[in-house]
Amino acid sequence: MEQIKLDFHIHSHYSPDGNMKPILILEKSMSVGLDVIAVTDHNTTKGALEARNLSEQMDLDILVIVGQEVKTLSGEIIVLNIEEDIPKNLSLEDTINYGKGGFFIAPHPFDKFRQGIGEDLDLIKSKINAIEIFNSRTLLSNHNKLAGSYARLNKVPGIAGSDSHFQEEIGSSYFMLKSKKNINSVLKGIKENEIFIYGRQTGFKPHIKTSLIHFLK
Repeated sequence: MEQIKLDFHIHSHYSPDGNMKPILILEKSMSVGLDVIAVTDHNTTKGALEARNLSEQMDLDILVIVGQEVKTLSGEIIVLNIEEDIPKNLSLEDTINYGKGGFFIAPHPFDKFRQGIGEDLDLIKSKINAIEIFNSRTLLSNHNKLAGSYARLNKVPGIAGSDSHFQEEIGSSYFMLKSKKNINSVLKGIKENEIFIYGRQTGFKPHIKTSLIHFLK
């Protein structure tokens, strides 16, 4: 076991509001010392699969977990370790049933400006594996604090995610965990081991950039 550095919320150019090629995600992630990443494009695993395959083909010293950030009728939810694209605009319950066997994270759950699932988290809290209690793109720190309080009260592991859409955002937040560097150990470790959160908020600029990219695409 070793202390490893992880970020479970990164978007590639396969997201309509991102511009990073998977190879650039890998290069930047390694340059800031990340050991494990999850690529979580909106409603698709294309970027994650490409990043994982590149990492394996190039024998890079970074573990890539396949993920996707799925839009539900209640807001967004991250699903890891499922390679099939999950249809968007299902209910939370149907999304979880569709991705059965995956690892479920509630990203920025109380961010009222960014499709957090909010109070609907109560409907699925027994099936959620982790809550993102620090998201770098959350503009109001109180939204992160609400997520942290909810995670502690309901005894759900809390993690951090940079929510990176551009290279300069990677490394803005992450979490540390004692684990072997393989998927089973990492996901089990989140449930069982102490997690240390690090991060900074990245402000308005990334949101402006993603809005422009979304418009131009």
